[in-house]
Amino acid sequence: MNNSKNKKIVILCSRLDLPGGIERAIVNTANLFIENSHSVSIIILDHTEETFYPIDSKVNIVQRPLSFGITKDGNIITRKLRMLSDVLQLRKLLKKLSPDIVIATDYPFAVAAILTRIKKQTKVFSWEHHHRYELNKNQFWTKLFNYSYPVLDAVVCLNEDEKKLFQPLNKKSVVIPNLIKRGNDLALLKNKTILTIARLVHVKGIDLLISTAKKIFQQHPDWSWKVIGTCDDVESIKKIILQEGLAEKLIIQIPVDHNIISEYLNASIYVMTSRNECFPMVLLEAQSVGLPCIAFDCETGPRHIISTNVDGILVEKENTDKLAEALSSLITNEGGRIQMGKAAFENVQRFSPDAIYKLWEENILLYK
Repeated sequence: MNNSKNKKIVILCSRLDLPGGIERAIVNTANLFIENSHSVSIIILDHTEETFYPIDSKVNIVQRPLSFGITKDGNIITRKLRMLSDVLQLRKLLKKLSPDIVIATDYPFAVAAILTRIKKQTKVFSWEHHHRYELNKNQFWTKLFNYSYPVLDAVVCLNEDEKKLFQPLNKKSVVIPNLIKRGNDLALLKNKTILTIARLVHVKGIDLLISTAKKIFQQHPDWSWKVIGTCDDVESIKKIILQEGLAEKLIIQIPVDHNIISEYLNASIYVMTSRNECFPMVLLEAQSVGLPCIAFDCETGPRHIISTNVDGILVEKENTDKLAEALSSLITNEGGRIQMGKAAFENVQRFSPDAIYKLWEENILLYK
């Protein structure tokens, strides 16, 4: 595999119809491969071929509802039989596509890709979008995970800390961050609007966000906070916001369109309240239009994007007092917001398509 051009690449993923960071990263990277003269097929292992984000028409979308036995239906024997059946179906499909490279975006798909390797020349990589210890495995899958990951050709991690966590399993772990293309327009940072884009769930810290908002609106009642996201029970979240007396200032908006750049442009501060992250796309998107960001300093993720007090602010994890203090400092300092926004716009160039493609080429496409 000395020539990086004209590779036949297959990406395995669960779905692309959601407005999430993983979905955006997969679509962006598939488009990047197409732009650089590769053939790309994406096998969606769920029940819909729909994609939330625009994808190049040259990308071959193949939909196969395969669960590999990860289901609550049936008993352990029927689930193992289901896994065997699904592995054989995937093997048949991969044999037909005959890829040079298979990239699996979740651990069950990486395991299945190893079990279905159709020829020695096919290189199989995992592409890890979740924090190492977020991977939820039962005893059976733990055994398969521990068998498969050491024989992967490499594990693609999004930051150095994740690489250190995966290296004991696979010494050929590499770091390739997600890419972002800088916008043509910049946020003016004049509107009294805070923005968060996230799923309204515990791991994303929606409870911490509400707690922080209560503190902020007591000090700065002329500001508002827009949260774009959804969950299985949005009405329960709205009810809590109403009970806290925040309904007029803390606005929940369901994402309906992939083009949310206008939301970033109309905000003055971006806030992320996640308890855990791997490499959050929303921070890259915010910085790409010159939006200063504030985030909790998780074990991995934000610290690899934000340089605190330069292009944003990192605060102690889950400390809503510190978060409110940092947020208030930017609310009251328009000049500081503008300075941080300019630094953010410059910082995000590290993750440009050209820079990230070079890493894919050096570590994966030219893999021997």
